[in-house]
Amino acid sequence: MKPTPQISQDRRAGLPSTDCNYQPTADAKISGGGSISKPTGFHKLSSDFLGTEMVRDYAVEFSAFTMIALISAWPIIYAAMAVARMARGY
Repeated sequence: MKPTPQISQDRRAGLPSTDCNYQPTADAKISGGGSISKPTGFHKLSSDFLGTEMVRDYAVEFSAFTMIALISAWPIIYAAMAVARMARGY
């Protein structure tokens, strides 16, 4: 698609007009209403491989995030316990 610029005659604004009407070109090969074809062998193979890789990546990232969250929560929990002990002492 190529933009068709809309030039504003109002020069008081000080800024150029940014309105564009997009019109399809004559050589457009893809239409919005096209049907979806079946995946090719390579596409199916790569999606199967990446699907299992993604599960492994997710597991590693989730475990790393859990460890970081636990390590970060440890001082907060002990600080809350110290404040509770201090409040009981008074």
